[in-house]
Amino acid sequence: MPPGEPASTLVAPSYALVGAPARQLELLTAIARRTGNSVIVTDPTGRIEWVNEGFTRMTGLLPEEVLGRHPGTLLQGPDTDRNTRAQMAAAIALGVPFDVVVLNYMKGGRQSWVRIEAEPTRDELGALTGYIALETDVTAQRVAEAREAVTKRISDQLLTCDSIERAAQMVVHELSRTLDLRTAQIWTVTPAQPHLHYLAGACADNSGQEWLDTSASKTFARGTEWIVGVGAPGVAWGTAAPCIKTDFWEHDSRGQLSRRAAAAKLAGIRTVCAVPVLGPEGVIAVVEIGGSHNYPGHEQLPSLVERVTRHFGAFIVQLQSRRAFEALFRQSPDALLVVDTGGLVRRANARAVALFGDSVGRPLAALLAGGEALLDAEAPAFGEAVPLRQLTGTHADATRFSAEVAISSTTATGAPSNIVSVRDLTERHEAEEALRRSLAEKVTLVQEVHHRVKNNLQIIASLVSLQAADLESEAARAALRDTSNRIQSMALVHQQLYANDNLARIVFGDYTRALCTALHVSLAPDASLTIDADFVETTVECAVPAGLILNELLTNAFKYGHAPGQPSVVRVRIEKTPEGFAFVVSDSGPPFGDEPARKGSIGQTLIHALVRQLRAKRTQTRTETGNELRVAIPNPLG
Repeated sequence: MPPGEPASTLVAPSYALVGAPARQLELLTAIARRTGNSVIVTDPTGRIEWVNEGFTRMTGLLPEEVLGRHPGTLLQGPDTDRNTRAQMAAAIALGVPFDVVVLNYMKGGRQSWVRIEAEPTRDELGALTGYIALETDVTAQRVAEAREAVTKRISDQLLTCDSIERAAQMVVHELSRTLDLRTAQIWTVTPAQPHLHYLAGACADNSGQEWLDTSASKTFARGTEWIVGVGAPGVAWGTAAPCIKTDFWEHDSRGQLSRRAAAAKLAGIRTVCAVPVLGPEGVIAVVEIGGSHNYPGHEQLPSLVERVTRHFGAFIVQLQSRRAFEALFRQSPDALLVVDTGGLVRRANARAVALFGDSVGRPLAALLAGGEALLDAEAPAFGEAVPLRQLTGTHADATRFSAEVAISSTTATGAPSNIVSVRDLTERHEAEEALRRSLAEKVTLVQEVHHRVKNNLQIIASLVSLQAADLESEAARAALRDTSNRIQSMALVHQQLYANDNLARIVFGDYTRALCTALHVSLAPDASLTIDADFVETTVECAVPAGLILNELLTNAFKYGHAPGQPSVVRVRIEKTPEGFAFVVSDSGPPFGDEPARKGSIGQTLIHALVRQLRAKRTQTRTETGNELRVAIPNPLG
């Protein structure tokens, strides 16, 4: 029957009916019109008198090839079950109906599972006139039923397995007794292994024992195409896809059978199929099954095994997850409680016992204040990010403690439950307090160091000033006063650090104001001083040389930055830059080139050296009101 054409539209068969009464012809015509399946009509001795078009489509045999012959001779072969053949022969001898499923051979040797529903025909006197047999190809149905049955049996039994080895043995046993499979075996692999290793195997009868023994002694390399030594398991591993091979032992490139191929031939294995078992990181095992050469539906072998491998793979992953959970549960430094949906503690690890005592069977609320609200909130799945909560716990001796608590949901325990993690914060709080005390002591110590450095520098500056007062030369006294100011500029840095809580940073604007005020009073109290400073922080290593540069620029501005007979007008600006910060010193004096005292001094030499040290950029310009000198400094703090 063409695909999609209703069965009721079939025309009457065109095949001749030999020796059949008109009534039987009418009956057969009606049957043929209503079925697209194979219909056979025989005489009382079982010889074929008539077949319909469905018979030809199913078997590939034409009417002239079958008329006058026995169906059993044409359609049955060595793999057909003897008991089923005997059952049909007995029914025909008795002239009674029969309904059987039998393995039939089609034209060209193809095999199919066929359901035969046979009814005897009789004349008006009740004498047997023959048989009418309706035959249906049930191969696909039988494979599907077998797939459903074996999948259900395996999935049910996996629930009771407690090891991969036991589960593998059960899987191969169930597969080997499915339909006409001859054998089944499982190979395992880990990412670090270079070869597949045999885990378990089973065969339908003793003829496959040599095959199993050979398989158990063999390993397979990873491959992507069939070559001798790789085989179906290696290809399934390499491609992560099913591999099926028929008559594989006839393709031995060496011209002789290997031990495994010889064992396959002895066991009647002509078709092998290997299906990978997939895990989160790729192939974790391979299931290999073997069947006869013309196994009906053999092209469906991958689909038969794939559902089984999914269940087996899920079992392996779940078992590994459960083992990982158990190891984590036992070895966790935190207290772990398994709490059921009713809020009762069902399991506790060693740390939980040490923290709470015997807590199994107790409500979580008795151990943690606020435990009810903890369970009412939706818990994330185990392994996801878990929010931490601060709760109060109760020790076994009834004392209270501060606890950090997290909750997550899991099924790794065998049933839906919550994992409550409890960390006693007592030791952490004590350690934090000790750390705070230690840090305060260190801050005090460092501040004291800066204070003493500042005092020592001020003493040195005072000594230099006293020495200057005893000198008769004004030039010598001026040089020593400049040296004293330089020492004071460094002392101010340490004074800033001593006065601040942050010992790593200097607020350069505050430092600038202090330095400007000190130099203003010391060098030119009648000068006009303006300070404008952005908020800039820098390190001690940057502040000391920058302060020395600023000291020299201010000293020059107060000494020389004014017109004859006029007080200095000095402006200082601190500003942020993309690279760091800059300070600008302006005065109202003559151009730099017109004042020899500004050139060739130790101050200028010091400025040049410190600018290079800081990798700074120095620029000087003449303005309408005087001179402006700018120093841009890269800031280590950004």
